[in-house]
Amino acid sequence: MRQLREKPTILDPCVAECQVFLTDAFQLGYVLEQILAFTGKAKITASTFGNGEEFLRKLIMLKNKGMITESVLYCDTKAAEKNAKMHPLLRSAYDRINFCDNHSKVLVIEGAYPVVLLASQNQTRGNRLENYVIIQNEDTAEYCLKILAQRKTAQLHGFNH
Repeated sequence: MRQLREKPTILDPCVAECQVFLTDAFQLGYVLEQILAFTGKAKITASTFGNGEEFLRKLIMLKNKGMITESVLYCDTKAAEKNAKMHPLLRSAYDRINFCDNHSKVLVIEGAYPVVLLASQNQTRGNRLENYVIIQNEDTAEYCLKILAQRKTAQLHGFNH
């Protein structure tokens, strides 16, 4: 039986500009929600290999609360094709979906200040030891956004809003 663990504390990225966590006590949606508590309303740009229902539902809840003003996804084409049952949730969670060859796991949060979250966890339920790096740095955010925007992307049939 798993023991309940205390979650490490996520600090305001303006105060702690680089935070590193190696834990199985977090889920990606929890980390995003904690960062948004500091940055306020934000546009998010995400990249992932695979998506899961729990994270997508958290994203939809954050959008409905007004915490996410716009959401853009860069998702691996093959993973999206394999997981067709997630398509309705993907369309509800993201304003724009770009399919490409991708294995990166990045969240760029553009709120009162830019924050980049690099994680080993896909947008799926982890339940394993994962790493999370929270970086508050405008140059790092711009770099990540630039690299993602340069990806050759495609739309899957039926994915246009």
